[in-house]
Amino acid sequence: DSSVWSLYLKETEKEDRELASSLQVGIDELLIFAGLFGGILTAFLIESRKDMQVDPLQEILHTLQNQFAGTTSPPPPFQVAKSSLIVNHLWFSSLGLTLFSALCAVLAREWLANYIPVSPGSRSSDACERLLRVKRAQQWRLESVVTGIPLLIQLALFLFSAGLVLFTWNSSVALGMLMLFLTGCGIALYILGTLFPLFSPACPFQTTMSR
Repeated sequence: DSSVWSLYLKETEKEDRELASSLQVGIDELLIFAGLFGGILTAFLIESRKDMQVDPLQEILHTLQNQFAGTTSPPPPFQVAKSSLIVNHLWFSSLGLTLFSALCAVLAREWLANYIPVSPGSRSSDACERLLRVKRAQQWRLESVVTGIPLLIQLALFLFSAGLVLFTWNSSVALGMLMLFLTGCGIALYILGTLFPLFSPACPFQTTMSR
């Protein structure tokens, strides 16, 4: 009797490990991408935040002008450009989503680690425990939740691209149009990858939303 349960648990362990491994690969890749993307985004935020603050050189220049003229006129009021506000809102939201997706990925690693037992076991009670574990994972949609985490980083990438289009547009219309074209191509590719599997389930081009 124990040999039957042992054989059953060994076979089901292979299935469980294959499922966990396939999900684990996506989580590891997301963590790497989130780290790299977060570093790049931080560099852009450091540059864009300068537009949200008073330029100290302008203050020094105004002070020197007052000294030469013998006046004490106050500096002109500082106003943040609306485009700078929008860009910073988009990029800070993108950074927040990136950090949140990284947190979810770390938690997902723990969930997958708990999904696979240290040893498969060989008793009927171990088989019952494995069955309950699988049923709970299906009930709480573990696979759907883990595979949905990349949507957060994809949304963060879209927000960053939108901010990048606006940021470059203010500097150069030609460069802004180029970034808009590239962003539009990326969005169109994602939409097609989402819709194609709905019409042809055998289509190999899929996204997270189409699975």
